[in-house]
Amino acid sequence: MVRPWALCAPILVLLICLPLMRPLRHPDPTQVSDDEQARLATIQAIVEQHTLAIERTSFRATRCLIVRPNGHWYSSHSPVMSAMLSGPYWVMHRCGLTLDDDPVLAEYLLTLLGVTLPVAFAAGLLYRMGRLFELRRPLRAALALGVVVGSGWISYATVLSAGPAAAALVVMGMACLVQATLSRKPAGSLLWTALAGLCVALAATYQLTAIVFLLLLIVPIFAFRWPVSRRVGGIALYAAGAAIPLLLYAGLNRATTGDLRPGFLHAELRPEFASSLSISSAAELTRGFDEDESFTHWQEFTQGTARFFTALFGSHGPLTHFPVLLFGIWGMTMIMHRHWPATTKILACASILGGLVIIVGYTAARQEWKDEMFANRWFVVFLPLMLFWSGAWLRRPHTTAAWVAMAVLLSFSTFVGIIGATDPQPQKGYQGYTLVEAIDHLMHPQPSQPVRTNLASQGY
Repeated sequence: MVRPWALCAPILVLLICLPLMRPLRHPDPTQVSDDEQARLATIQAIVEQHTLAIERTSFRATRCLIVRPNGHWYSSHSPVMSAMLSGPYWVMHRCGLTLDDDPVLAEYLLTLLGVTLPVAFAAGLLYRMGRLFELRRPLRAALALGVVVGSGWISYATVLSAGPAAAALVVMGMACLVQATLSRKPAGSLLWTALAGLCVALAATYQLTAIVFLLLLIVPIFAFRWPVSRRVGGIALYAAGAAIPLLLYAGLNRATTGDLRPGFLHAELRPEFASSLSISSAAELTRGFDEDESFTHWQEFTQGTARFFTALFGSHGPLTHFPVLLFGIWGMTMIMHRHWPATTKILACASILGGLVIIVGYTAARQEWKDEMFANRWFVVFLPLMLFWSGAWLRRPHTTAAWVAMAVLLSFSTFVGIIGATDPQPQKGYQGYTLVEAIDHLMHPQPSQPVRTNLASQGY
């Protein structure tokens, strides 16, 4: 049975997202981001042409592609998310609804099924997970809604993007582990661990960085108050559940890149390299910037540190857009006190450690921060988990000033998140502080351009 308070957060998430969906607000194909076009192209190719090659689809203008030596074009993203959505699109196609005849409705339904509904469902699971903090039902509902709107998750729940869907799957995986500790039946608890592995591994096939959580969430099973044999069985079933989406990824990705690396890690297959560079010379370019021999280790350290803080506090930084995340970090420190169960402590540590690994990874890779779109789309996969642990702060008494500070930061973060939902992934991205640019896009929308750009006109 589902209680009314459990439905509050999912319903409010849907009420916010449904009118802000990208196909409604920006139906012009020239304003669709390359990331979204690449996923739509793969979905259309699977259903209508029974292949993963996208050169004959309506979305071949995307720049998120690779060109194989056989002459076929493929999306540079993992094909698993598109393969999962090809099922609903096959049903739509059989009913006469196609991406060519009615692209707005078709794209709207695919975004709804692939991203928005999983985010809303995950909000309901956050309400249930709030029982860890022994909060009253209204506070648990407020926590679930606050996590979605205050972490920036809501911003990307309106576009067909892998980040918010992967974040929803990670939350589902963690909720399954929590449910495994509450189940009174040994067989049922073991099945919950298998489902947890399935969800988190599927998240990793959507977005590669989620593999961090696939590894970290094995650790809580060691801390379960189960017999040793049962814990071993739980780990084995977690691995078995994870194997299903990983095997699906391996089969689909080999058909596109020829190996297990996703297309965006194959610089030698990108269109701008394929025509003029050999594989060996392109591989040299994938190493990043040219290394200056005069650089000292200290200079490298200071530059890396500067990039790390830019990732957090820069014009695309999550803490400059969603400062309420600080209360999530504060809540994690409270959970480290001795009266909290070991399993809860490990789950909190996995959340913060996974986030740090992802931030450090993107910092070391020297990614261009302008490609982050609104705020930071690469960090959406772990930001909801970080804010969830603010529930430990909510259960404690605080001064009036602390509650006012919480309300102000949450209000600002919610405002930023909803503004971002109006246009999280514009075609040209964001160059400066994304909140200001998003408000400018909202106040001064770009004129429509009815003609879709073709790759041939770009010299590819």
